[in-house]
Amino acid sequence: MRVSLTGPESSDLMSPDLYEESQYAVRNMHSLWQDLRKQDGLRQQRTPDGQEFFAALRHADVFEVLNDPGTFSSAYSTMLTVRGAGDVAAGAAIHLTDPPLHPAIKRVFTPLMTAQAAQRLERGITDRMAELFDSLRGRESFDFCEAMVTLPMTITGLLMGIPQEEWAVTGRATVRAMGGVNAAESERQRRMDLFEAHTTIMSVLGNVLEDAPPADSVSGRCPATAEVVGDTGRDVPLLNAYAFLMGANPTVPQTINQMLIMLAEDADLWSWFTRQEETDQRFVDEALRWASPVNHVLRRATADTAVAGTEVPAGSLVSAWIASANRDEEVFPDPFRFVPDRSPNRHLAFGLGVHRCIGQHVAAIGMKIFFDLWRKNVRSVALDGEPGHLISNFLNGVVCLPLAVTWK
Repeated sequence: MRVSLTGPESSDLMSPDLYEESQYAVRNMHSLWQDLRKQDGLRQQRTPDGQEFFAALRHADVFEVLNDPGTFSSAYSTMLTVRGAGDVAAGAAIHLTDPPLHPAIKRVFTPLMTAQAAQRLERGITDRMAELFDSLRGRESFDFCEAMVTLPMTITGLLMGIPQEEWAVTGRATVRAMGGVNAAESERQRRMDLFEAHTTIMSVLGNVLEDAPPADSVSGRCPATAEVVGDTGRDVPLLNAYAFLMGANPTVPQTINQMLIMLAEDADLWSWFTRQEETDQRFVDEALRWASPVNHVLRRATADTAVAGTEVPAGSLVSAWIASANRDEEVFPDPFRFVPDRSPNRHLAFGLGVHRCIGQHVAAIGMKIFFDLWRKNVRSVALDGEPGHLISNFLNGVVCLPLAVTWK
């Protein structure tokens, strides 16, 4: 998201429509969200096909929605663009289930995702990511998104159990499956492209599961979810493998993309960054707050309730706008300024409560390793063109990032 260090531009005359996806590629949504946070209650919105939904934009309201899975269910969809009968994986995939099923599925994978387990992955991630840096050394101008397409897989590839020869195609497909990349595409072409991206991912993961992946990988543990869920009508292991891949791959690279834009444009921040001996957790947390790679998550009310004085009938869709909550002036002093050592930092980029990202420790280590390697290898960085943004109301994605780099 193109955001000023000092604050958003005026949003007078700006439409309050939160759904329309094309605007997310060209518009500073933070200025709109800031205006909407000033209004009482939840915002009532409508999708182009007439589906009504509520929007929670303040940190307190987003916190309330995400922290109450009993009242606000995940077992429908997490994305506004999925409606009708809900997501095909609803009630079967880890992110689309509620307690008590959700923690039962989570226990299958928890041993792979603890802080201690993530630390054991650190050496391998560092070696694989260093090889990726070495492959770029000497290139003074390049599209970071294309050159680093396998970056997320250096962190999650082996953990997922995906062969390295599939990393490039998988990396491209996971971002493409979140939205459009070409504003000039027709709606029909865009839907076809999305279908192709999803099909590619399913094909790769299907082959991985058929080939008996290592037991200490996510894919290797996915077969156990079939018994936990007890749904014989769907391929539950495949749905969970897909959920993990789509959850892991966009968050880390999109946070890194947004931070590279910041580092390229802000000389003071770059100077501070290069003086650090290593990247600490405060910088990573602020990067996550600033980037907020997931704009919103969707919930469905299971009973009549109220949030911020707004009556929410049972069955209503409620979108919790994490990206808005992460700039809430009531929680974050000077929220439109990147503060690299901000503390405390109550960002919600990893979610909250029972649905807080299970892979947060792996993601944090991956980002620390990247920023340490960038500091070690790069003398200077500047934008070499205008970044291109994903057409999506769900993922705050950069799909083209031209950089000019001087190597050490």
